[in-house]
Amino acid sequence: MKSIKKSDRLRFMLAGLQHASVSMLYQDADLVIRFSANLPEDWPSDTEVEGKTDDVLFSAAQAAKVTASKQQVLRTGEPTKLEILREADRERHWFMLHIDPDVEADGSVIGVFTTILDIDDLKYRETVLKTLLRELSHRSKNLLAIIQSVASQTARSADGLDDFLLAFRNRVQSMAKSQDLVTASDWRGAELFELTRSQLNPLVGKLPQNFSVAGQDAYLLPNAALHLGLALHELAIDSLAHGALGPAGGDIVLSARHGTDDSGAPELEVTWHETFAQAPETRTQSKSSFSRTVLGRIVPQALSAQVTYETDDSRMIYRLMIPASQYEADQKSRS
Repeated sequence: MKSIKKSDRLRFMLAGLQHASVSMLYQDADLVIRFSANLPEDWPSDTEVEGKTDDVLFSAAQAAKVTASKQQVLRTGEPTKLEILREADRERHWFMLHIDPDVEADGSVIGVFTTILDIDDLKYRETVLKTLLRELSHRSKNLLAIIQSVASQTARSADGLDDFLLAFRNRVQSMAKSQDLVTASDWRGAELFELTRSQLNPLVGKLPQNFSVAGQDAYLLPNAALHLGLALHELAIDSLAHGALGPAGGDIVLSARHGTDDSGAPELEVTWHETFAQAPETRTQSKSSFSRTVLGRIVPQALSAQVTYETDDSRMIYRLMIPASQYEADQKSRS
């Protein structure tokens, strides 16, 4: 079998480089460029750089940094690598330089090989990851603050440790259900009607016949999904204890309507309307104080929403007027 000549091997290697984001340089002990291959399109050509130094490829500050690294490789014989942000014609590109020594048989270093990799995609992914981590940290802090508030408010209204543990565990599970929907959507949010079903399912299973949803569904942003999920949980718990889902009987309608406020800005009207078959039992203050705090203060404040909370012997109406900052007002914009 005929052996492949060294010149042919080099030609094959260079042909492979043409289809990769990889460039090569060879420089002698004086860091004069003796060979280059496959330099990026917006760089000087191979013929333009041969016989010159790194000044022809990089700005003065970058060339000084690159030269210092290559001189260190010449002195020590140890390879190194360096990230460089190159700016030209108002474009910015990141490159990774792998600098390796050219070592003779006697151990002397007579030059350096530089492999140049385009790492724009890698730097972009790093930037996206850092942004996501900052966002995750921010959202985690918000969630922990909500849990701390829930724990504090639950403790104030509990009749004892067992009562506290049961109520607190249920409320944390409620937030977890909302969080699951938000996470599944890549932190975009959750649909109102799906959020409603997820909150009632652990308490009553599938929506009972006396519970219905009406109007136009809405896509809630993460903050709104978490807080409105907590409100739905408290409404359901209260209804099971005193209202239409429990001893009073009757019907419940959860409705959503898109409209505008007095200034013409978009807003979402969300209403929980219970109609009782018989007058509900009188509630004890200790049992209802947390729900009233959540429904009347915590949730409206978190959503910058106006709240209406009315109840008598025949009905209970809880209504939130939610600003567009908490949901996607333009449903067509969501893919």
